[in-house]
Amino acid sequence: MENGKLKILLCDDEKRYLNDLTEKLREYLRLRELEAEIVTSRCAEFILKQDTLFDIAFLDIEMRSLDGIALAKALRQRNARIIIFFVTAFAEYQDDVMDFQAFRFFEKPVEPERLYAGLDKALKYMDSLFVDVYVKTDSYVKQLYIDDIILVKTEGREICVVTERKMYPLWGTLDEWAEKLNTPFFFRVHKSFLVNLHHVREYSYKELVMTDGERVPIPSRRQALVHQVWFEYLRGKA
Repeated sequence: MENGKLKILLCDDEKRYLNDLTEKLREYLRLRELEAEIVTSRCAEFILKQDTLFDIAFLDIEMRSLDGIALAKALRQRNARIIIFFVTAFAEYQDDVMDFQAFRFFEKPVEPERLYAGLDKALKYMDSLFVDVYVKTDSYVKQLYIDDIILVKTEGREICVVTERKMYPLWGTLDEWAEKLNTPFFFRVHKSFLVNLHHVREYSYKELVMTDGERVPIPSRRQALVHQVWFEYLRGKA
């Protein structure tokens, strides 16, 4: 999402269905007072030749040259967080769609009520993936993808959010951040460290080594708890 504006792809080689879905999508955006850039195409191969990153895609499954599932796989390689909706006149494709973990399956013609409900759910899910941070140095608001955050730590009187690309000095306390990042994969290992378990590279009783190389000490009084949390996390990934 660029500048808070959604980028949505509609790809269907049948013009009447493409136009119908475009009209319904524009009406949804109008009713919800949302801004979005809508890209429409009747050729999946043309989309593959572009390098555009989309937030949401509505894809017909059965197209003449390249099917929607193949296009969806390519789009997901560009943006792992893309929301995929499959649209088809053939219900027999539904099992293939579910195997792909698409967000929702629509039969043609798309019913407005189902479209609106699906988009509402998708936008709510997308909101849950991001967190607003108030950057201390320049007093501006930055939106970060939650899983890009490696850890949050205190350094003296400052709070720092460490991501894969940058470290942000912030306003607030670690308690506030623990509440803000209240997800199963964030854990308060130490009074000064809140870590993303997805970014733990090495684990031992005494410390965690994060993907950026930072070593997070585990106090002796919390070693048993951290051990339990870590192995519950690993079991959940199995």
